[in-house]
Amino acid sequence: MDVEWPERREDVLSALKVLAAEPPVLDGADLTNAVHWLVDDTPWDSVDPATSIGTILRDGHEVDAIREVVAAVVAVSDRQGPTSSDAAWFGDSGWSEVRRLAAQALTCLEQES
Repeated sequence: MDVEWPERREDVLSALKVLAAEPPVLDGADLTNAVHWLVDDTPWDSVDPATSIGTILRDGHEVDAIREVVAAVVAVSDRQGPTSSDAAWFGDSGWSEVRRLAAQALTCLEQES
């Protein structure tokens, strides 16, 4: 199944690659862009990703994977604040979970491509 918005899907894949990186080797813009592409450019922090099947996501497996990584990113953002330094985000107790879930989501979305 192809998606209606392949460019947006590519942005999501790019975001997952940045978030899954270990150790994170980022300049300040990379993390900001990754969060922007995954959370700000989608409604997934307030609307179930299932609404994006056919536009950005292909199926329920992708929905489940994205739902988990978005929740983990939002949890770090809630604790650290959206404008905190990358170091604060990387030092957050939930950052390893963000990386793990982003890697799983990336694997899921790439398998479906």
